[in-house]
Amino acid sequence: MIETIIHRYKNKSFLIAYSGGLDSTVLLYQILKIKKKIPQIKIRAIHINHNLTCHSKKWVQHCEKTCIKHQIPLIIENIYIDLNEKNIEEKLRIKRYNVIYKHLLFDDVLLTGHHMNDQCETFFLSLKRGSGPTGLSGMSLETMFGSKKIIRPFLNITKKTLLLWAYHKNLNWIEDFSNSNINYDRNFIRQKIIPIFEERWPFFLKNCLRTIKICQEETELLTNFLNKMIHGLIKFDGSLNIITFKNMKKELATALIRHWISLKKIKAPSYKNIQSIYYQMIFSRKDANPKIILKNNEIRRYKKSLYLIEAQPNFTNRFLFWHNINLPLTLPNNLGYLEEDNNGIILPKPKNNELINIRFQYEGKILILGRNQKRKIKKIWQEKNIPPWLRNKIPLLFYNNIFIGALGVFIIKIDNINKETWTIAWKNNLLSNHRYIFSFY
Repeated sequence: MIETIIHRYKNKSFLIAYSGGLDSTVLLYQILKIKKKIPQIKIRAIHINHNLTCHSKKWVQHCEKTCIKHQIPLIIENIYIDLNEKNIEEKLRIKRYNVIYKHLLFDDVLLTGHHMNDQCETFFLSLKRGSGPTGLSGMSLETMFGSKKIIRPFLNITKKTLLLWAYHKNLNWIEDFSNSNINYDRNFIRQKIIPIFEERWPFFLKNCLRTIKICQEETELLTNFLNKMIHGLIKFDGSLNIITFKNMKKELATALIRHWISLKKIKAPSYKNIQSIYYQMIFSRKDANPKIILKNNEIRRYKKSLYLIEAQPNFTNRFLFWHNINLPLTLPNNLGYLEEDNNGIILPKPKNNELINIRFQYEGKILILGRNQKRKIKKIWQEKNIPPWLRNKIPLLFYNNIFIGALGVFIIKIDNINKETWTIAWKNNLLSNHRYIFSFY
């Protein structure tokens, strides 16, 4: 299997996740064996020191020694975590993969030593969490890792097989004694659960793998179906049109919502969160402004569409004074800056004794240019198709306490104001102010 993979990607370079343990050691030596036949392949290794035990430095030295011996460039990175935190295994995994991703070059393929036992342990962890077919699908042999590819060539091989190969080749590897600590869920499954199943049913691991493959096939079929169906529901701005969801079977509607969120490349929401999104977004009042928080993101509804936006701090009560108009005024939270610019918005100029200030909230009725009647500012925002979560991110210009306008949206009609004008440009990236940097969960 591994030689087939290397032949298929021989024009690329390979980054090996090298812990120094049995699995990654066998992976490293098998790649070296193949390199003798295909000398042009490029190999690098990366070792992540978790700094969890006093043996960590010795493990780093072992990996350095091995890589120097075989002339393999080695990257060493350190990660740290508070041992009093919950879900240490999960948090370390996230940190580890995010660090690895930063070191992947343009044409790199990441290789890991995950094997059949790891796959079955992952399956049990997913059962414990109450996962559906997608979660029970476990790890794939090949999958995308952000914009890169991750390949796990040993997924169909048992740990026992790797162990026999390592003994046969007289390999040296690290024994991580923390793997016997059953306080960690994966270790508990590895040490206490799977051995009992294997003793009773010797073919349990292979049957477990077959179940995982069935789940993978079912998930792939569902994904293909949802891809076709959702194509006509996603709007140009990435929002999800939910106008027909009330008349749709709940199972289909929630599957579409979950699939739409998965396309945003964020951590999959829980079953409970999906149910909350369904009921609050589909069935709440038309004039409601529902919000579901998903860690660093929010699901919002606006005009019969769902939006996934990055959560932003609230600064509605913040005032900014622009004392020197010859210098740009930086706005908070990466909203850009204001500067006097001939290509900007034409506005009445402030009088010498007026303080220019920027706010992000206003309540009440206003009269904007081009109208002869006051309207609530909320109605003006709606007319201008400004979603609620963007309204308190638009700079509101004031001279002293006089509201002058919402920059780029409207100007207030005011009598007895300075007839002289000036131009202000708001230079920002508000509509596309989302993180597109890959983050592994």
